[in-house]
Amino acid sequence: MRVSWATDMGSAERGNEDFVAAAAAAAGAVVVLDGCGLPLGADLGCAHGTAWYARSLGARLLARLLDGLGPAASAPVGPPEGAHRPRERPLVARLAGAIEDVAAAHRATCDLRLATTPAATVVAVRRRGELVDYLVLADSTLILDGRGGLRPITGGPYYAAADPAVADEALTGTVPAAELSRVLLLTDGATRLADMFGVTDWKGLADLASGPAGPAGLIERTRAVERTDPRSVRWPRGKVHDDATVAVCAF
Repeated sequence: MRVSWATDMGSAERGNEDFVAAAAAAAGAVVVLDGCGLPLGADLGCAHGTAWYARSLGARLLARLLDGLGPAASAPVGPPEGAHRPRERPLVARLAGAIEDVAAAHRATCDLRLATTPAATVVAVRRRGELVDYLVLADSTLILDGRGGLRPITGGPYYAAADPAVADEALTGTVPAAELSRVLLLTDGATRLADMFGVTDWKGLADLASGPAGPAGLIERTRAVERTDPRSVRWPRGKVHDDATVAVCAF
């Protein structure tokens, strides 16, 4: 599995609240998160902020996914004893454990009971031998492409925040690696060409990210289209430019 990625902030005022990380080889994992950007000045009840949350959750999730590929791969890597244990599905226990890890890291200093506590979308892919597991939570997108055709997958209205039980709401699955040619992980700032602007379809989006200019080329094309509508008139949207992150896994 070969992985390439690019990320770009939508606003210098906010900074980049997306996160991407990967460790890829014959076995490996990739995670892409989109921190939920509330209006500047909103009370998060947290001294660390949304970018910190996305970065912390993504790093812990990647570590747990890789732990599952080591010599003790048969042993579950989930929440600590006594914590919520989601039903067995690929990657769900890993996400639940990572959410609990981050909550424990700042529960003593931050009010995690607020509805505005930092949160993020999550997309994750793990290759284990001849199988590829995936997980999608909230409105970021996973694209599977291969023998079965191209299939975009976007999660529901649930976001990772402080409650590990939300991991149960993720969409998950397992696909033989031999059936895949590529897998893409994208935040919603990187899917606008297809799902907001309508200037291409999902295949065109995937081809652009997989082409000579790579993931950065997709983001630059997105920025170019956004700049043609600087007041969000043609395409009404909350942010003229959103954080955009793309990871492409080639098999």
